[in-house]
Amino acid sequence: MTIPLRPSGIPAVGDLPWGSHFCQFYGDREDLVDSLVPYFKAGLENNEHCLWVTSEPFGATDARTMLRNAVPDLDQRMTRGQIEIIDHHDWYMKSGGKSADEVLQGWVDRHGRALAQGYAGLRLTGNTYWLERQDWSDFVEYEARVTDTFKSHNIIGLCSYCLSRCGPRDVLDVVRNHQFALIRQAGEWELIESAPLRSAKAELHKLNAELEQRVQDRTAELQHALHMREEFLSVASHELKTPITSLQLYVESLLRANQRGTLSVDHATPKLLKAKEQCGRLENLINKMLDVSRASASEDPLPIEAEEVDLAEVARSVGEVFAEGLQRAACELRLRADQPAVGHWDRMRLEQVVTNLLSNAIKYAPGTVVELEVRSSEDRATLVVRDGGPGIPEEAQQRVFERFVQLSPKSHAGGFGLGLWIVRSIVDAHGGSIALTSKPGQGTTFQVELPSRRSA
Repeated sequence: MTIPLRPSGIPAVGDLPWGSHFCQFYGDREDLVDSLVPYFKAGLENNEHCLWVTSEPFGATDARTMLRNAVPDLDQRMTRGQIEIIDHHDWYMKSGGKSADEVLQGWVDRHGRALAQGYAGLRLTGNTYWLERQDWSDFVEYEARVTDTFKSHNIIGLCSYCLSRCGPRDVLDVVRNHQFALIRQAGEWELIESAPLRSAKAELHKLNAELEQRVQDRTAELQHALHMREEFLSVASHELKTPITSLQLYVESLLRANQRGTLSVDHATPKLLKAKEQCGRLENLINKMLDVSRASASEDPLPIEAEEVDLAEVARSVGEVFAEGLQRAACELRLRADQPAVGHWDRMRLEQVVTNLLSNAIKYAPGTVVELEVRSSEDRATLVVRDGGPGIPEEAQQRVFERFVQLSPKSHAGGFGLGLWIVRSIVDAHGGSIALTSKPGQGTTFQVELPSRRSA
């Protein structure tokens, strides 16, 4: 949340939040003119109700004259009650005899009236030149409570202390009771901050920097996600259109043959088989999209229906299904899954894992030997799929498990780039792990480790 800031009018101070309570140590009248005139000019120009309680060596008449030079319409502002400039003698007659509680409540009440009149808040100052030594302790206690009172209201307060009337211990009392102090040296105002305030500001600066970095990182993530979504929609529209177009052509061909009276079983059967193949492709694409939706929806993404499953038998079964595809790609499948590897898994999901890994090998390593191996140990099973393809560069290996990523040349284009991401999601859902080993020109190996039972 952004904290609203108000211009202080004093260059050394800059902008301030509401609730600020600070002080200045001045040497002479010129110091007061140099700080208080721009301080109230900024308040008046920013629709604040202002109260200036003056004292020697800069009385109310002088204050009006000097402020009028900076704010030409000061008289009109005074007439309508935006600012009151009053000498401490007259102010004391109005508030004398009041307890610290009554004085503090008076500031709060004045602040309330300012807001009710449409002002943004209350800006005030008081000069303590009039303060006598016997009243110092009581005034210090009062000042200690001012910060707590102001911090929850639209109030900014500046207290002026004459440096020649303050001893070393007095200066410490004053600095302790204000958020920071101003002192003029060599004609320039300088800030004096307490160690806790300096530490708090440094920590706030650090937190702001960290927050900005997090916002930038999150913005970059969102931009990347939007880019990936656009890519996905583009790929999805293309991939879904292909089987739909094929289906439409097959159906139209059959309808035309029927209209001509030339439709026969021999003519229809191959086209229907092709149509069925495209339906299967369409179903597969839709299932992948549903998996993406499920896996993105929660921290426990893919539903797992666990039962006793033999991973070796799953591998053999999927290998048989891929016999024709392997042949078309001129790939030789070397299957080593003779020994049972039984665990508590989701059979359909494991079929997806083996199918996607084998599809990947056939797609990117045609004409090579593809190895499919299952091993078992006491509490886990291992699935290995190895091909003799071109391999994956090291800098790209982490990306292959991301959504919508396809690292292959355009000649291999096709699909959503979701297969390996779905594999990893399924493996994660079973409490397992997947590792990739690959070097350019030396093929690629995927190794899946599955615990026999998923941890609760």
